[in-house]
Amino acid sequence: MMNAKDPFISKDQPTAPETSKDTRIDQANTRTDEANTRTKEADARTDQANTRTEQAELRTEEAEARSLQARTRTEQADARTEQAKTRTNEANARTDQAEARSVQAKTLTEQADARTVQADARTEQAKSRTTEANTRTNEANTRTDQANVRTEQAELRTIEAAARSVQAILASELRYRRLFETAQDGILILDADSGQVVDANPFMKDLLGYSQEEFLGKKLWEIGPFKGEAASKIAFGELQHKDRIHYEGLPLETRDGLRVEVEFITNAYFVDQKRLIQCNIRNITERKRAEEEILRLNATLEQRVAERTAQLEEANKELQAFSYSVSHDLRAPLRHVLGFVELLQASAGPTLSEKSRRQLAMITQASQRMGNLIDDLLSFARVGRAELMKTDINLDQLVRDTLEDFQAETKGRLITWKIDPLPVVRGDRALLRMVLVNLISNALKFTGSRAEAKIEIGSRPGESGENVIFIRDNGAGFDPQYSAKLFGVFQRLHSHDEFEGTGIGLANVQRIIQRHGGRAWADGVVDGGATFYLSIPKPSEK
Repeated sequence: MMNAKDPFISKDQPTAPETSKDTRIDQANTRTDEANTRTKEADARTDQANTRTEQAELRTEEAEARSLQARTRTEQADARTEQAKTRTNEANARTDQAEARSVQAKTLTEQADARTVQADARTEQAKSRTTEANTRTNEANTRTDQANVRTEQAELRTIEAAARSVQAILASELRYRRLFETAQDGILILDADSGQVVDANPFMKDLLGYSQEEFLGKKLWEIGPFKGEAASKIAFGELQHKDRIHYEGLPLETRDGLRVEVEFITNAYFVDQKRLIQCNIRNITERKRAEEEILRLNATLEQRVAERTAQLEEANKELQAFSYSVSHDLRAPLRHVLGFVELLQASAGPTLSEKSRRQLAMITQASQRMGNLIDDLLSFARVGRAELMKTDINLDQLVRDTLEDFQAETKGRLITWKIDPLPVVRGDRALLRMVLVNLISNALKFTGSRAEAKIEIGSRPGESGENVIFIRDNGAGFDPQYSAKLFGVFQRLHSHDEFEGTGIGLANVQRIIQRHGGRAWADGVVDGGATFYLSIPKPSEK
C-alpha cells in the first residue's frame, strides 16, 4: 500500500529553502539517504511481489491441473497477478522518483561546489587587489616624496631666480647709470608733475656750461639756457599730455654766451608709479652747418654739372664731326693709293720681281684694311648722331633675318646653332640689327679653327624692366682679366694675323646698347669660348 504522507509521492511538494552552503549539502545528503532507503524498500516489495507472482504461477499450474474444478480460483489468481503488476509498476515509479531526486541532489552539490570555487576565486582576486592597492599606495607615497623634493627644489630655484633678478636689476641700473653718466648727449630727467629736474648727466656741463648741481631741484624754465623762456613752459605743458616731443634745431645759449643748435627729444615713462620725462639734448650745430654747406655745394655742383654737360655735349659733337670729316678726308688719298697700285700692277706687273709684286700686294691689303677702318669709324660716328626710332621688336624674327646675311660665310662649315625663343624688346631695329651682326660675325670668326663650331643665342631673366640676351660660342675665347678692354675703340686681344678686324665693332655694340639704356658685358676663357651679354629694356605695358 502507498503511504499518503510519503514525501516522494507529491512532485509539487516544495523543497526546504537554502540556508547556507553547508546546510544545503547536508540536506542533499539526507535526501539521498532517504532515497536509498526507499529504493531498498521498493526492492523488498518487488521481491515480495516476485514471490507472490511465483505462488500465483504455482497456483495457476494447480488451477490448470484442476481447470475444471478451479476456474474461479484461476480468476482470483489472475486478479492477484494484476494487483502484483500494479504494485510492481508503483515500485518502479517510486524508484524513478528516487533517481530523479538523486540527480537533483547531485546537481545541487555541483552548483554548491561551483559557487565554492567562485568564492575562492573572488577571495584570491580580493587578495590580489589588496596587494595592488598596497603597491599603489607605496608608489603614491614615493611620488609624494618626489613631489615634495621637487617642490623644495622649485622653491630654491625661485629664491635663486629672485636673487638673480635682483642682481640683474642692480646690474641694469649700474649699466644705465654708466650709460647715463658717459653719454655724449645731454640728459635731463624731469618730474612730470612739477617740471623739476630730478637728475642731470655730467655732459650737460660740456654742452651748456652748467653743472649737475645747477640743474637739480630746479624747474626747466628756471635754468640758465631755458630761463624765462615762455616756450619752455609751453613745451612742458605739451609734455604733460604727450609721451614724446621732438625739436630739430632748437637754439640755446651756453654759459659763455655761445649760440648752439640742439636736437631736443623727450620720452615719458613711469618709475614706481611716478611719471618721469627724459630729455635728450644733442648738439647739432656742426651738423646744421654741414647741411647748409652741402646745400650750398649742391647748388654750385648742379650749376657745374650743367656747364660740364653742355661742354661735354659740345665736345662730343665736335669729336663726331671731326671723326666724320677725317674719315671722308682719308678716303680720297686712300682711293688714289689703291688706284695707282692697280695701274702699276696692270702696266708693270709682268716685269716686276716676285718681291715687288709681294710688296704691292701688301700695300693693297693695308689699303683695304684702312678702308674697312674708315667705314667702321663712319659707322661709329653715325651711331652717336643717329636718332633712335624705338619700336617693339620681335628678336626671334630679327635673328632669323640677320642670319640670312651669313649664308655665304657659313657655307661648307660644320656649325651647330642653338637658338632659344627670344623675348620682344623695345628699341631701334636698325641699330639692334647692327649689334647682332657684329656679335654673330665675331662668333663665326673666332670659331673658325673649330672642327665643329657651336653657337648659342638665348635669353635669361634680368633686372626689373629689362631682358638679357646672350650669344655664346666655343671659339678662341679671351683672358677674363682683359674683359674691360673688349668694348673700347681700337682695343684688340688678338693680333691681326690671328683674326682680322678693326677693333671698333664691339665699341659700336656698347654704344648702341648704352643709348638704349642698357649695358653690355662678356665672360670668356682662353681657348674655352666666350659669352657676350646685352641688357635691353622690355616693351612698356599698355
